[in-house]
Amino acid sequence: MPWRALIRKIYFLLLMLPAALFSAAAGADVLDELTVFQERADAVVRITFGARIQYLRNAIVGDNLLEIYFQILSAEGVTITETRRIAPSATFPGVEVTYPLQPRFQQQKLTVRFTSTVRVRVRPAGNRALDLIIPDGARLLARAPAPEQAAAVEPARDSATRFVIRLESFRTLEDMRRAPPVPGQFSNFDVFASEARRDGRTEYDILLGYFRTVEAAERAHRLLLQRYPLAEIIDLGEMAPEPARAAVSPAVPAVPAPEPAPTPAAAIPPAPLVTPPAPVAAIPPAVAPPPLPAPPRAPPAVTATAPPPPPPTSTAEVEASAAEIMAVARAALDAGSSAVATERLNQVLMLPPNSHSQDAQELVGLARERAGETAKARAEYELYLRLFPDGEGAARVRVRLAALGAPESPAAPRPDRAPVSAISGTFSQYYYGGRSKVETAFNMPTTVDRSSFATTDQSTLVTNLDLTLRNRTASSDNRFVLRDTDSASFLSTQDSYNRLNAAYYDYRGLDNTLTARIGRQTGLSGGLPNRFDGAIAGVGLAEHWRLNAAAGVPVEYPALDSHRSFWGTNLEFENLGGAWSGNIFYVDQQVDGVLDRRAVGNELRYFRGGTSLFSLLDYDTSYQEWNITMLQGTWQSEGRTTLNLLYDRRKAPLLTTTNAILGQPTTSISTLLQSLTLAQVRQQALDVTAIATQALIGFTTPLSQKWQAGADARLTNVGALPAVVINGIAIAAQPATGDIYSYGVQAIGSNLYSSRDTNVFSATYLDGPAQQGYQLAYNNLSLIATHWTVEPSLRYYTQKDTQQVELTRWTPSLRITYQVHNNVALESEFNWEQTRTVGPASMDKTQRGFYYVGYRWNF
Repeated sequence: MPWRALIRKIYFLLLMLPAALFSAAAGADVLDELTVFQERADAVVRITFGARIQYLRNAIVGDNLLEIYFQILSAEGVTITETRRIAPSATFPGVEVTYPLQPRFQQQKLTVRFTSTVRVRVRPAGNRALDLIIPDGARLLARAPAPEQAAAVEPARDSATRFVIRLESFRTLEDMRRAPPVPGQFSNFDVFASEARRDGRTEYDILLGYFRTVEAAERAHRLLLQRYPLAEIIDLGEMAPEPARAAVSPAVPAVPAPEPAPTPAAAIPPAPLVTPPAPVAAIPPAVAPPPLPAPPRAPPAVTATAPPPPPPTSTAEVEASAAEIMAVARAALDAGSSAVATERLNQVLMLPPNSHSQDAQELVGLARERAGETAKARAEYELYLRLFPDGEGAARVRVRLAALGAPESPAAPRPDRAPVSAISGTFSQYYYGGRSKVETAFNMPTTVDRSSFATTDQSTLVTNLDLTLRNRTASSDNRFVLRDTDSASFLSTQDSYNRLNAAYYDYRGLDNTLTARIGRQTGLSGGLPNRFDGAIAGVGLAEHWRLNAAAGVPVEYPALDSHRSFWGTNLEFENLGGAWSGNIFYVDQQVDGVLDRRAVGNELRYFRGGTSLFSLLDYDTSYQEWNITMLQGTWQSEGRTTLNLLYDRRKAPLLTTTNAILGQPTTSISTLLQSLTLAQVRQQALDVTAIATQALIGFTTPLSQKWQAGADARLTNVGALPAVVINGIAIAAQPATGDIYSYGVQAIGSNLYSSRDTNVFSATYLDGPAQQGYQLAYNNLSLIATHWTVEPSLRYYTQKDTQQVELTRWTPSLRITYQVHNNVALESEFNWEQTRTVGPASMDKTQRGFYYVGYRWNF
């Protein structure tokens, strides 16, 4: 799509925005953006947050839905539903991430939907990002060619006489979902489903095709028999048209292996060959292929070539065949014939697991390395270490892998791709309504005094626009991003406003190492402000190193009367030792002509296997105070157990001279300086800045295929604030909260009574110096029909404080989503809250109804 057409479409979308919208107080977005990049042989979808988060656990729902549970660690956040998405491409599935409206004090939930079945695992990427890793998904991004050995069985595309291979037949669609994936060497073939009537019953076939000659089909058939022992060659003859294809799964492993690698803890189960719709009628008779003959007629006699020998079936035959092929492969490797060696070694790897599989996996990497296929060699070596981490050759493989050096930059698309101009995004509108009723009874000496009032406390229309324009050429990748929340309040007590959350141009060079982003954006690393208007640019210095610089003006909501500006720089390193990344930063910030903040710090990330660690140090050299000391980590075992930990001690809010205006009748530092010295203003900033400490340890472990259990313990402590008097205004002292402990347990059941449901049971106990309480909660998600999703929940909370005031709260709610179209959804939520507070002298009963209704359009 040319740029002029894109601009016209943007103009049309902007005209759709109402003139005014939303009210209630809101902070920064919880979701920032989605990006996708290549990491070695894998594809990674990165979810970036505008708030600090701690990953807890996730649950699998059906075959393309993932629920991620996390905790928000900072005050940033919104009071509206947020959505971010990546549109599907010809080879890569679309991704939609939804953060629904939910109470901030409880565990948060994020919903991730893919447009097709994929295998995926979740990895924390610091304290503001989560990575969704799609194993062997890099080929979906780069459209990598199929392995060389597939050339011997190249699919036919234009022949009238075609052959297909029926891999397997199934009695039900559910059985078909559990079919093993097609080996990666056949990834350039079509895989599709067919419905057939046999012996008076309906069966479902998985077919692979097409083959121009029976010889080509026989060669493929011989390889496929190891994984599909009942596979048959079908001669379609002159049968046309082609069978209607079901959605072809893009998650077929790209590297040949005896069996797919075990699914990690946070993984959606390995993708089936196809993603058939749930109901049988999903393959319409009008487009379904004609039933294949049963039994099939035998393939024509082969005159030019003798029939191939039958594949080995017993263990002894497998071992003998593997030994014979390995001898030929080793001889070819010694003779310098890497192509022949690679072909023979892949034949060994296609056999059932045997005593030569481990050596074959190591040698196929060596063969590709000697052939100059560095990327493929790296993928083979990495697969060896995943399958045989303690194998006899593991040390050799690690040395060879390190000698290959770092892979090419994962963030940059291949320069030889065709130019792309595209527009995508989300447009949504929601109406939020709420009404409260309060009844109070006071105990008087001789009677009981009662009062009651009701009010509408929320009536707001919210419109969100998340727009991305992309123009990729052979030399650069360019994006323009616009995210805006415009809101209109229908209450006189609340104001309407428009909030421009992001509006920036992003440049990434494909034939150079330059990157740049200019406009309103979020500073997610390098000590930058949460949101600022400005620019950040970077250049690669060496293979693993980059130098970045940034400058701009922080953006506050609500705005201050003071003028602030900053500049900063950071030296970034990536993939040192194959596991370490991070940066060293320096930031200088001014406010109304005086120093606001001057800080140095370091961010450090470690990713290896199932271990992820992130640390952050931020030290203000002007105040000589530590702003942040933080360590956050996640460990995932082979048995799918996940362990989380967090220690976070920081100034709250971040220490700046601007903090001195807190509690003052002005939002201008220059106004304060008219009556106070700079030293007094700086001391005031120190006095009103508390120290907040958070710590967490938790785990999640599977109990069965459908159940997992988790538990966590949390500590929160916010320091005291002294009483201060400035310009005759007294600010009361705020006592420290003391150590507040909470202990929680969760049980999560997935796909218990359908192909797409989750059930979460949780209990939390809270213990602090001023109160004790506990909460019981149940949350459910169910697909009740093809287009309907319901999410009922129920929470019960009670607490008692040191003043003998007892609070009890019931909160039932129901969220409903109707998928009108692939790109349009109607959403609503209804929430009822009833609170009863009983003290020595009074009793309050509060009832509050809250709801929202709206729609979301993905374009």
